[in-house]
Amino acid sequence: MNPLSIADAFAGLAYSQADLQRQMRIHYDKILDFITSPPFVSLMEEMSYISHLDRPQFVHDVLLNDAALRERSVEVPSGILIQRSAFGDRRPTLFAVKHFLPAEFSNVWQNVNITFDNEYLDGEISRNRDVCWRAPLSPELQALAMSEGRELAELQTS
Repeated sequence: MNPLSIADAFAGLAYSQADLQRQMRIHYDKILDFITSPPFVSLMEEMSYISHLDRPQFVHDVLLNDAALRERSVEVPSGILIQRSAFGDRRPTLFAVKHFLPAEFSNVWQNVNITFDNEYLDGEISRNRDVCWRAPLSPELQALAMSEGRELAELQTS
């Protein structure tokens, strides 16, 4: 049996792989423009000065708070979403900046995003398939565990 080729995967769709890649690039560029803007960079510098244990609360109080963002002159562009995120490998992800792709591409790809993690050493995150592909913790539980200094790799979903 031959594996499915990229060309076969896009056969019958109303767009090509190049069309999808172009849309992804456009929307990644929107995210990059936002996260490299001076107000957002200043906000990230502010967060870098606080303890890694306090960063999940900072995300809640500032990054997920429209009024706190406005106080720091951070204007989130239309179509961009800042949200908590978590992954099965238990990386200490603080938040993600996401942009949905146009609906016509949603049957293949829904969004592009850039995630921001708390401090960790690469070797602390297992690459074992059995561990990496487990269900993620809820973002709220992960944030609480990070703020308590708990080992995320030890936590299980319930």
